[in-house]
Amino acid sequence: MNTYFPSRQCVKVTLISESVNGPPPDLQRLSRKIQTILVELQRLTINWDTNMQSLQVSYNEELHELRQTRKKINTLFDEIEKNTLKELDDKMTRLKASLNNDMENCNKLKNELNRLSNAIENIIDKGKAELIFIASKKCLQKIKESETYLNENSVQVERILAFQANSDVQQYLSKLSNLGRFVVCTQSVPVQGDPCELLTVHGMSKCFTTLNPVTRAYLYFKISRNGIRAICVLSNAQILILDSRFNQIKLLNHRYQVVGHCDLTTRLHDMCQITSNEVAVVVNENDKHEVQFVSVNDGRLVMGTKLEFQHPCFGIARNKKDLYLTSGTALYKYSISGTRLNKLYKDTTAGTTGNMTVDIYWFHAKCLQAILKYYNSFFQISYLNRIFTFAHSRKLCLQQPNYNVLPLLKYFVDTFFIVYKLLFL
Repeated sequence: MNTYFPSRQCVKVTLISESVNGPPPDLQRLSRKIQTILVELQRLTINWDTNMQSLQVSYNEELHELRQTRKKINTLFDEIEKNTLKELDDKMTRLKASLNNDMENCNKLKNELNRLSNAIENIIDKGKAELIFIASKKCLQKIKESETYLNENSVQVERILAFQANSDVQQYLSKLSNLGRFVVCTQSVPVQGDPCELLTVHGMSKCFTTLNPVTRAYLYFKISRNGIRAICVLSNAQILILDSRFNQIKLLNHRYQVVGHCDLTTRLHDMCQITSNEVAVVVNENDKHEVQFVSVNDGRLVMGTKLEFQHPCFGIARNKKDLYLTSGTALYKYSISGTRLNKLYKDTTAGTTGNMTVDIYWFHAKCLQAILKYYNSFFQISYLNRIFTFAHSRKLCLQQPNYNVLPLLKYFVDTFFIVYKLLFL
């Protein structure tokens, strides 16, 4: 019985020995094809997992947005209530003032009549005609004044306050069933390969790039002013940027809004991604040469391990479990734990030879391109199974004969498009 493949009923039976004609099948090629498909399936699985994480991040952000909307509505209702209470207090103040005035007028008449009544008794006892005449005149005048006041207030109006609710507000709110609606946004995303997968290549080709000096100076000013030195896109659609102006690592959501940050006291130079939620930050100033690990945990930036070095640190990159550091004159290879493995390159003939900087510019019909400035730099990155080395003044050296530079530019476009959004939108 065939235990490896499921059997099915056949209409015609032919011996395998009769079916074998010609050269035998290349099983090694088929095996390699299977392995290639398995790799692609694994990448697809990783992308599904990444999408699941991004979905959870979007859920948390929209939940936060929903609660913020509720807070805004509460704030609006608090303000409306405050205005309504002010109107109530104003009316209460006016009504109290009117009642107090009526009470004062009434008490004034009472006091005057009481004084006249007491004066009449004294005048009658004295029996003087002149005083009796004057008193009678005043009594008649005050009695007439009092009767007029009583006639005007014969029907006393009781004043109370009553609240008439705005029925329009209640009717509008009663018609609402929610604070808004959620829509599912979809976009086609190509399956990404492993950015750290390397392939040994040989040879070298050169590609020269130039920029308009005015454009270069303007964009260099824009980038320098904003202090953005590095960007890492995490697997959960969150973005970390290195802001050297404020020595901060800033966390951005998928809308490019700053949702968190952490402060470091020393000048920051570069940053690279270590895991799906962790980055390594280059800290270098005076005698302080460090790599600080920072992770993102539930939307919070958490400081982790710190590695110290004896040489300056300016640039950093990761390949699998190795770190590559540039010191200004050399390129070093370290383990992820900080153990020095090798000095790959050193050049002290042209000052600073171990830095890499990046310019971006607006190209033709709103197409963003990334142009590298090299200035005697030496640095390696990996992209699409190839190692790229940046070396020599204004020259891009690729360790692959006649390899088109456009995919490399596309690699930087995808990353530094975020810089464009931050600086120009």
